[in-house]
Amino acid sequence: MITPEAIQRFRVAVPSEHEVSLLDALAVVGNVHLETPFEARSILPPLLVDVLEGKITPQVLNIDEALEVSRKVLRPDDILLRKVEEKVEEYKHLQKLKRLAERLYEVGVSPEDIGREKLGLRTDLLIVLDENLVDATTSLLSLGAIIRRARISGFEHALLTIYKRELEAKVNELKSVYAKKFELPPWFFDKPETVLKRIDEEELSVRKELHSLLIEVAGVLRDAVEFEKASRQEIIGNAYRAVRELRQKKELVREVLYTIASLKLAYKVCKENSFQLTRIGLSKEYCSFVQSIMKEDILPQRDLERILSSPPLKRNAQQLLEDILVFYKYLGVKELLNRASSRPLEASGKLLIAYGEEDLQSFCTEDTSKVYGAAIVTTGEVGWGFGCVLVAPEVIAESLANVMKSRYGALVFTSDGSAGELSDLAQDVDRRKRAIRNSIIAKVIVAGLMHYEVSLERVADQLGDRNIAELARLFREAFEVTPPRPLPQEERFTFLRNLISSVDGVVEDLKHLSEEVRNILELPSEEMMQKIDMQLVIIRDILRKIEEYVSYEQTLEAMYRAQPLLSEVRVFRSRRITIAEGYVPARYSEVLEQELLRRVPRILYFKLEKIPRKERAPTFIEAKGLRRYLYKLTLMRGTPAYWEVDPTLIFTALFTIMYGMMFGDIGQGLLLMLFGLWLLKTKYPLLGISREGASTLGALATLAGISSTFFGALYGFMFFLIQLSSPVISPIHDVYGIISVALWFGVAQLLLAMTLNVINLVRFGDIAGALFSGMGGMGILFYSSGVIIAYKLASSGFNFGALSSPDASLLLWLIVGSLIAVLGFGFYEARSTGHREKFMHAMSEVIEMIIAFPANSLSYIRLAAFAMAHEAFGILGENMAHFAGWAASYLVANLLVLAIEALAVGIQAMRLTYYEFSTKFFKGEGIEFKPVVQAVEVSGRR
Repeated sequence: MITPEAIQRFRVAVPSEHEVSLLDALAVVGNVHLETPFEARSILPPLLVDVLEGKITPQVLNIDEALEVSRKVLRPDDILLRKVEEKVEEYKHLQKLKRLAERLYEVGVSPEDIGREKLGLRTDLLIVLDENLVDATTSLLSLGAIIRRARISGFEHALLTIYKRELEAKVNELKSVYAKKFELPPWFFDKPETVLKRIDEEELSVRKELHSLLIEVAGVLRDAVEFEKASRQEIIGNAYRAVRELRQKKELVREVLYTIASLKLAYKVCKENSFQLTRIGLSKEYCSFVQSIMKEDILPQRDLERILSSPPLKRNAQQLLEDILVFYKYLGVKELLNRASSRPLEASGKLLIAYGEEDLQSFCTEDTSKVYGAAIVTTGEVGWGFGCVLVAPEVIAESLANVMKSRYGALVFTSDGSAGELSDLAQDVDRRKRAIRNSIIAKVIVAGLMHYEVSLERVADQLGDRNIAELARLFREAFEVTPPRPLPQEERFTFLRNLISSVDGVVEDLKHLSEEVRNILELPSEEMMQKIDMQLVIIRDILRKIEEYVSYEQTLEAMYRAQPLLSEVRVFRSRRITIAEGYVPARYSEVLEQELLRRVPRILYFKLEKIPRKERAPTFIEAKGLRRYLYKLTLMRGTPAYWEVDPTLIFTALFTIMYGMMFGDIGQGLLLMLFGLWLLKTKYPLLGISREGASTLGALATLAGISSTFFGALYGFMFFLIQLSSPVISPIHDVYGIISVALWFGVAQLLLAMTLNVINLVRFGDIAGALFSGMGGMGILFYSSGVIIAYKLASSGFNFGALSSPDASLLLWLIVGSLIAVLGFGFYEARSTGHREKFMHAMSEVIEMIIAFPANSLSYIRLAAFAMAHEAFGILGENMAHFAGWAASYLVANLLVLAIEALAVGIQAMRLTYYEFSTKFFKGEGIEFKPVVQAVEVSGRR
């Protein structure tokens, strides 16, 4: 499919108490793209949303609407509402002052004259209600006062009164009857310009304070809603993180299981002396090392260091080395005990058996021992170290033993020298030696099993142990083949809280189990198997719990990702509705409806509608197999719009063909293909690129290698050696031929690009644009006509007289007509839409048609140039062979090509694909479809 898959828009509303059930249904469907929430606009009034988003500034704030909204969303006794009302009143008072000052200015009276007397006349101001206006005016006029009136509000007038001084008492009497109390601030009694400026400043100050109050109101409302929502989100998030953490314990569980299996193998190896490690996939050298430990052989230091530096043991080499050195010390002590027991003691006292590094030899001498009053029974080198047996007086025996331990790091045992105690000591040393031997063998085996990735099933089969086989099955079910399951139908948030506690308990049990298993390594063989049997019961129970809890991961992930995208609407005062809006692929729409009906107890509203291609909607492209790697090529240019053709396959095909044309060589193509297959399989992060990037590079390299091999067969090349057969075309010997092929390929590619643009515009519904745009029908007409004319000129040896023929004249008129049509269409669009930039865009298209089309066509000559350059490297190698030798010259030539040209050719092919080709039709301004989780089969079953 080269077009995005058809999708449908859905909208579903449920009571907020069923929000988790809604999330569960969306998680089961999986391939659901949720739109970003509009909850700020649904829970908050539009005015408050615009204030929060900065769309409404203090200067453009509607004061009356601010008061109305505040009264709707706040309680009557709310302190914030009282503050808003006070600020609105203050602002309205300022507006009255402003109208009053403007009216005074119009009649030629300055505010500073109010309340003052000039030439026996007094100027005064009365504010009266409309209902008292006629009576107040009549009464003042009857006294002989001069009246000027001005409306300052919807129900108030200001009366400017000028009267004689002797009428002041009567005027004051009328003021007490008709005038309304109206305070004038001290700064009002000034010049008109100063007063109006001050009023503007005061108004702005009040607006800013009111704007801040509205932000506070919006914050209070949103916080109240978001607190509850955040609590739900926190529970879902904690549950999801807990389950993810449990999945991340896979390696710890795997290590525990392999340790248990290794202990059983070690017990079998040591107890039954049955050597079966080679049968489960461990190397012979590795098995020989285990056998040397089992037989208690002391390896040379160089051999031991070499083995411990091998990949399986390198990780824990230091710890293993310490254990082996302790093991060798016990072997040394055992040898010393055998020597001591075979010799009669000639002195009385405590018997000291010491084994340590070679430095101990300087202490175990006749002279030194005499200083301490001790006698030497036997000394000598044993394995890597040195050992000695001394008889020392009982009073200094303990001190002497401490000296050898602290100063020389020796392993020291004491005995009274009797046959019975020597026998007991020998048994104790032997028990400790076997315990550490078993521990070393188990650690070595577990490292080998994990490094060589030996399956637990194979180990269980060799052991004939059903318990290990069952644990292997439980491990696979818990971490590898866990089928997703929805949450239980019980109260969901209660279940999630319990789930978090249960997961935490499993994690703690797992840590405790890991410590117990490590402790088992130090136990003797007899106790080891008893402890292992006890731990098998625990690990079996842990794996069953992990399998259950991890099965919720996918559902929880979808809920965690989808929950912030749900919207809430407040209905009346306390009722809330949760709304989910988004898109679903058309083939999943029935599954979505079924899951909603099955899982959500009550649905208030549900609607599905088809999306026309011209609408802006997310692009769903299900890239599978090799295409999912190649789709990254398209994403580098942008996401295809819903109405656009998906150019992934076209990009890939053109890139592959152009690469092969420029880099045609059978041998190097095969190498490139093998390199691509290796990179595709291993996803090795070459040169710091990501593993996904390595996969994409591997896919491209594989296809490019196949193309190179094909074109190499056409050119007859293989590592620049003697041509395998007669070439179909030889780039360096048929220059005009290869250039012609490159140019005609470029013509076809550019015509394909413009054809795709026509298809895109038709899908978008812009039929006129498809026909008359410079990259549409007119562009195709212009370009194809120009190509034919260029071909006629080239065929006639660039004789311009050929253009006078009737068919050439027709083509010239078509070229001119297409340019005029593009300009005319741009002029029509500019006139009809009122957007002048439409005509400017048409002019730029005409310029591009005249300049860019020929330039783009000539760019494809690089296909021929690189093909010729590739063959030139072969000639270089051939010429170098005369003085550098055949092998060296061809080796250098091939290495240069693989190191430099292979990369350069890829860059050129990518440039032609992205610039000359894709810019003609591909916008890449689509919306990526982001599913809550990856979908399963259309049946909807998991």
